[in-house]
Amino acid sequence: MDHSTAPSYVGPDRPTTPPRDVSRHGAALVLIAAVLWGTTGATQVLAPPEASALTIATARLCAGGLILLAWALVHSGPGRMAACWTRSTWAFTVVGIGSVTAYQALFFSAVRSTGVATGTLVAIGCAPLITGLLGLAIKERLSRTWAMATAITIAGLALLIIPGGAVQVRLSGMVYALAAAAAYSTYTVAGRMLLSRNVNGQVVVGTFFGFACLPIVVVTAGGDFSWLAAWNGIGVALWLGLGATAVPYLLWIRGLKTTTVSSATAIGLAEPLMASALGIFVLGEEATLWTLAGMAAIVAGLALVGRDGAATRNRRRVSKWRRRQWHRQELRSGSPAPGRQGLPDGARPEPAPATRTDPSPAHRD
Repeated sequence: MDHSTAPSYVGPDRPTTPPRDVSRHGAALVLIAAVLWGTTGATQVLAPPEASALTIATARLCAGGLILLAWALVHSGPGRMAACWTRSTWAFTVVGIGSVTAYQALFFSAVRSTGVATGTLVAIGCAPLITGLLGLAIKERLSRTWAMATAITIAGLALLIIPGGAVQVRLSGMVYALAAAAAYSTYTVAGRMLLSRNVNGQVVVGTFFGFACLPIVVVTAGGDFSWLAAWNGIGVALWLGLGATAVPYLLWIRGLKTTTVSSATAIGLAEPLMASALGIFVLGEEATLWTLAGMAAIVAGLALVGRDGAATRNRRRVSKWRRRQWHRQELRSGSPAPGRQGLPDGARPEPAPATRTDPSPAHRD
């Protein structure tokens, strides 16, 4: 956004524009990452018939997870990597690793059972809603917008299981997808708890995915991995590990450094849309009017949750910026800033709503 059209926020001193963190390059990286993630379900369909969902998940984690672990180790060092294993963090780390392992197996089982489009949308679309419920455990509030998004998503799920035409949405596949969403939500909350304890995000991702190789290898010990000898088998494994795991996560981390949360949330919708498009238009999965309506409802619910979360974070960001402005004015003048007058020391007033001025050349920096 050009400075001439950027809204100016009125602080206690003078109209000033808070620092913005917008980059087309960063947004492009986030979009590429979302599109690459969206190819996961369709890629496993191309694997040899003897490849099970569990062995495919193992191949993906061993290829992509170890790369993410090595990347985090090189860029963060052993000292920062150890932050996941302290007395106050190791339990969240173990939960996150187990949840990542479970998600991979459950997601591929869901896609195989009920189709790429439906399985991906249910797993991804329901994850933010389950995350909200899990957030109650860490004393996070649920907003009205979240409740509305939950109702819309539940309605979408109901539409998916309405019988019609040749489309068969299996109940077992829906259960796998919902369980995958629960696993995704669990490691999201575990990661959030680690971040709140000042663990680096890159370290969290590398540790979760890298160490998730251990339990899944134990579970699949003795499994049939002969499909990796086929050209399409090794191609699927490499793509899932590199193109659909390691590369998009690295792009996502890089892109978020210069992309606003609201933009990243909206761009992230490319993942379920990409998966649905590949399933219906490339793999030839049939879809009735009911299933298309259900998919649209789940996407709408996902977008609503993302918008609510982005709005909350933006309000906190502006409030934090305003408190810094007040502090600077107090240091200069030696008296309380207008927004803090009459408040006891250390009190945090409710931030006034941001006001916009006309985007005229006079307000350019």
